[in-house]
Amino acid sequence: MSSTNLEVFFEGPAVKSGTIDARVLADSLIGYSEVFARTNAIVNGEVSEAAVLVQSEFRAGSFIAGLELVQNIAEHARHLITAHPFFDATGLAALIGFITKNREAVRDSLIDLYKWLKGEKPDKAVQVGDNNTEITLGQNKKTVNNVVYNLYGDVAIRSALERLTSPLRNAAIDRIAVSQDGEEQAVIEKSEAEYFEPEPLELSSDSSEMEGQRETVLIVSKLSFVEGSTWTFLEKGGTVVARIEDEGFWKQVHQHNVTFGEGDRLRVLLHWKVVQARSKKLVPKNTIEKVYEVLERPVQMRLGGKKDDEIVSPPIRSIRFDD
Repeated sequence: MSSTNLEVFFEGPAVKSGTIDARVLADSLIGYSEVFARTNAIVNGEVSEAAVLVQSEFRAGSFIAGLELVQNIAEHARHLITAHPFFDATGLAALIGFITKNREAVRDSLIDLYKWLKGEKPDKAVQVGDNNTEITLGQNKKTVNNVVYNLYGDVAIRSALERLTSPLRNAAIDRIAVSQDGEEQAVIEKSEAEYFEPEPLELSSDSSEMEGQRETVLIVSKLSFVEGSTWTFLEKGGTVVARIEDEGFWKQVHQHNVTFGEGDRLRVLLHWKVVQARSKKLVPKNTIEKVYEVLERPVQMRLGGKKDDEIVSPPIRSIRFDD
């Protein structure tokens, strides 16, 4: 088990007057928990668990909350995660941008990327070497770790960051700061809150559909060799979490006839369905019914609804399965 301790400071007129609704701050802390847990799930897979513990109540007159970010992974399950780096609690906090210490390998964090984009969508994303992605916005470019780029496309993380920054929109709070060992690490100002808002919904004529299927190409982001568990993929800049229920595919995997690395692609038949969770929220349920082909990672990827044939540098190797 690994853990790292943080303090979250809420600053503004409401703090000085002592009139802020504690529920607003509690909702923000839930956002910290959600973004940390979701980041761990994407980066380290289902065999790892994460939680955020509130170590103390809000301190009178200061509104400082002590948090402990805890991450754990079963030792016997480490071999299931292949071709991916493992991040402990401190590493996850650095990826998100809660802390800046020991962040050399991360380059800019997820929060840094959100601030740089200022609520805009990237124009293009290009693979640079094995571990980084170069993002273009207008005339400006930024290079981030591939993992940070993957986190950026996740809808659940975007929703958690909106919740985390909610006091900056709904109360007389001007600033949220994170401190570790008495040193300020990360700050989000009121003027930056809009960068973390979700994208507006774009309704189309078939927006009422609740179930369907499509052939598509998915980029492998996080995999597991345990049948019944979910894999995480990227599709046109978004995140798709799906179970693979193709017996022929699993047979090839168990016979070691096919291997995978981060960035490899699968051409699949994807069945999707919108279901209601226990929380009453509508959530997607994705199932890969057929894996047609495994394609090696291309050199360049594009955002913004580009077709698969617009990905440059065709794959060097591909493995086809019987249709």
